[in-house]
Amino acid sequence: MNTSKADIKPNHGLIEESLQRLQSIQEIFKGEKWLTAEILNQLQEEPPSNQSLPADDWKQQGRIFSVTFEGKEYFPCYEFDAAYQPFPLIRDVLAAFGPVADTWKIAAWFHYPNGWIVESGDKGIKPIAPKDALDRCDDLMKALEKRKGTYVS
Repeated sequence: MNTSKADIKPNHGLIEESLQRLQSIQEIFKGEKWLTAEILNQLQEEPPSNQSLPADDWKQQGRIFSVTFEGKEYFPCYEFDAAYQPFPLIRDVLAAFGPVADTWKIAAWFHYPNGWIVESGDKGIKPIAPKDALDRCDDLMKALEKRKGTYVS
């Protein structure tokens, strides 16, 4: 079967989906503080001589995750404590997530408010983002369990 470029029709649904994904990625990236491996290295009490460390080791050990934005690797700041060491909870969350080909899915899960993680306020109960509930391990793990088998992040 011979088809020319003129015969190929754009799939508007896929184009729209790609644009929405790009908008989400930009929103997530602008809404967080991000660190490169080099900056994370410099923030260590005793920085290793290899500037990709300790980030590469931590990532390989499943203690943190990264995303790629405009060709560069970044780590969300909320993964780390005040001494820029990974929060142990991040490893648990990543293990519960399981293998993920697109780490922006993990970043989106942390970034957007989650109906399974709520807090009370002046205006009643409202969902909060997992990144804002890192002190609530049980709630995060329950939210991850509820996520399984759904299409939502």
